[in-house]
Amino acid sequence: MVAGAKPKYDVFLSFRGEDTRKNFVSHLYRALTKKGVHTFRDDRSVEKGKTIKDELIGAIEESRLAVIVFSANYASSRWCLEELVKIIECKIQKKQTVIPICYGINESEKCSVVDGFAEAFAKREAYSTDGYFDEERLKSWRKALTEAIDSGWDVNKCVEQYYRNEAECIEQIVKEIVSKLRSEEVAGEVRQKDVEFGSKFLSERVIGFTRSAASPFPLCVPVFFFCDHL
Repeated sequence: MVAGAKPKYDVFLSFRGEDTRKNFVSHLYRALTKKGVHTFRDDRSVEKGKTIKDELIGAIEESRLAVIVFSANYASSRWCLEELVKIIECKIQKKQTVIPICYGINESEKCSVVDGFAEAFAKREAYSTDGYFDEERLKSWRKALTEAIDSGWDVNKCVEQYYRNEAECIEQIVKEIVSKLRSEEVAGEVRQKDVEFGSKFLSERVIGFTRSAASPFPLCVPVFFFCDHL
C-alpha cells in the first residue's frame, strides 16, 4: 500500500476454513458487516502446494486491522501460516493492529501455532535473497506472536466464565474491533489537524516576516515575532 493511502479494508480475517468457516467466522463476519465494518474474508478453497496469492498479501497490507482466528488445524495449514507471517510483519513494521482469537484450542495447540509460524518463516528465509527473513527478525516476530496469542480472546474461557453463549462473546469482540477502528480514526484526524495547523502557522510566520520588512527595524521585528510563537 502506498504511504499515506487510505486502507481498502477495515478488517482482514485470517482463519482455517475447515474449522471455522461455517460457524464462528461466519457469525463474526456477519456481525462485523452489520456494524458497517468493511471486512475481507477469503472463502475460496486453495489447492495444496499453492503459496499465498498476491491478492491476499495486498488485502493484508491494505487493511487497518487484522483478526486471526486460531483453531485446532490453523497451524497445519501452510496457507494460514503464510498469512500469519505477513500479518506479523505488518504488525511490527507498520504498527497494524492485530486481534487474536483462540477458538476451541488448548495451550499445547497454541504452542503448535508458534512452532508452525517459525517453520513458515524459515521457508520464507530460504527463498529470500536480501536477508530480510533472518534469525533476529524471527525471534522478534515470534515473541510478538506469542504475546499476541497469550493476550487474545479465548472463546471457550469467555463463554464458560463471562458470557452465556458464543453470540454474546462475538458481540463483545465486535465492540472491541469497532472501538479500535474509531480510535485509529480519531488519531488520524488529530494528526491531520496538526499537519494543517502547522502548515497554516508556518504560512502566517512567513507572511508576518514579509510584512515586517518595511519596518524601520527590519531585523528586530521579525526576531520578536518568531520568539513570540515558540
